[in-house]
Amino acid sequence: MGVGGSKKEDFEDESGSDVESGPDEVLTVEDEIKRVLRFQNNYYKVLKLNPTSCTPVQIKKAYYKTARLIHPDKCAHPQATDAMGVLTSAHGTLSNTALRAGYDLYAAQVEVDSAGSDSYATWESKGGANMAHLPQWLVRGLAHPVLSPVLVFLMVALMVAAAALFLALFLAYFVVHMVFWFLCCFGCCGHCWPRYGEGARVHARRQERFMRMLQDYEAEAQMAQAKGQPVPDPNVFFANWNIAHPEEEEGNAVPTANAAAAATGSNHYGSMP
Repeated sequence: MGVGGSKKEDFEDESGSDVESGPDEVLTVEDEIKRVLRFQNNYYKVLKLNPTSCTPVQIKKAYYKTARLIHPDKCAHPQATDAMGVLTSAHGTLSNTALRAGYDLYAAQVEVDSAGSDSYATWESKGGANMAHLPQWLVRGLAHPVLSPVLVFLMVALMVAAAALFLALFLAYFVVHMVFWFLCCFGCCGHCWPRYGEGARVHARRQERFMRMLQDYEAEAQMAQAKGQPVPDPNVFFANWNIAHPEEEEGNAVPTANAAAAATGSNHYGSMP
């Protein structure tokens, strides 16, 4: 990707006499383009900078110094556009603090000077950019040749410890669960636990009893509406229903309001005259 012609004056202004130069740095345009393309994955070498000490000012000067030589508007070389694209990417990445931290992590994990290594863009597409969103101290630590193995070891140890803690909690829950299950089954035959044994049957009977009470209330309300009478108050109805139908042991059916009304021929709950 190239840079438009409107940047020509900027290159001349920004890369004037304040950019250091020497006899050993003088390269032809062709040599400079070949150098940039050769080290296209190593942004620091593209800009001829020290990775550990270069400042934003030095990055900017190095960019304009090289761009003044290889910019397509100043150079007719067939690979000038490609080299300028690499140079622009290097400048844009290293000028941004967050992007530079991500690139440093990439350079620590990839042989950037190797011809077959992944480019920074490829590394990002494979998920490497997600690590760049880590705290800056962690990114710099992972990029450090000495601290990186230590941090990796600590993170692996932390994950193993977390997995062991989760497994221990699960086993503790399972053991406690089974102990209570045995105590419930052999102690009170399940009356104290609605999930097992007699407790489950009692729970099911209470659910059925509650559903019958709701059905009786709906029938009573429909009957009142059919007669043009007010709908019975739910609180009064439920209180009277529980008095008329006390909770009984298993095997004793709970009569419904329809059956009670059919037997007496009147309202069984006193909610309506």
